[in-house]
Amino acid sequence: MMRTRTAAFLAAVLAAPVVTEATGLAAPCHAQTLTIQGQAIKANFCVIGVQRQHTGAGEVARVTLTESLSGTRGSVERTATKDVLLAGSDGRLSDDVPLRPLGIEKTLHVTFVFHDGTVVPESALLIPGAVPVL
Repeated sequence: MMRTRTAAFLAAVLAAPVVTEATGLAAPCHAQTLTIQGQAIKANFCVIGVQRQHTGAGEVARVTLTESLSGTRGSVERTATKDVLLAGSDGRLSDDVPLRPLGIEKTLHVTFVFHDGTVVPESALLIPGAVPVL
């Protein structure tokens, strides 16, 4: 009797809907090289989780991404979670990445386009000063 209940419980758990879109081993990533103050910076942005919900304002996606930047003087790795108001299946989000670990006394302000479970940098500015690097 106990095995039947356990098997039924496991079957119910395994059949439950998954709320995240981007899961598993291979996260949807976008990589590119940016030149910041004369330094080549390899940037990698990966979506590691997406949860969608309907609100009074419309459909919102809570997007969790990893941001990895590396250069000759160091690296930055961080995780950020942002809420994105979707228009259809697309939306925009932004994040500020401190560049001090790379030997750069500025912050990188990146605006991303979220589409089909991935983020692609649309623009990037060094702040303060609003110096475009993408």
